[in-house]
Amino acid sequence: MRKILIVDDDPEDKFLLQIAFKENEIDNPLVFLGDGLELIHYLEQNQDSDLPAFVLLDLNMPRMNGKQALRELRSDSRWYGVPVLIYSTSTNISEICECYQLGANCYLIKPSDYEELIRMVAHTHDFWTQTAVLFEA
Repeated sequence: MRKILIVDDDPEDKFLLQIAFKENEIDNPLVFLGDGLELIHYLEQNQDSDLPAFVLLDLNMPRMNGKQALRELRSDSRWYGVPVLIYSTSTNISEICECYQLGANCYLIKPSDYEELIRMVAHTHDFWTQTAVLFEA
């Protein structure tokens, strides 16, 4: 079963996502990383294993933010097949457009309600692991 990488520096967001995945009985192993730099290092260290099912990537983080990490991922052909889903509180249209221009596969706005989070996790997981047809570079 392919791993799901969750890149967010907020401990509360990580905790809520962990519970939401568990509540939806999603068996994919979750790997939590604190920023974009950790994501890039993780992918480089695990490049001989299966690509992750998807990356859930926050925008606002220290050291390397989500846009910088997205730019780095999309500049390397090894990671073309990795779906990158931006997960942010920002509803700024220009920021959303920039993320898509940088190669994001999806932009999700963090739900303010826990029940919405449960639904979003279920739909997101089902789409990216069962519905979408992906390629490996």
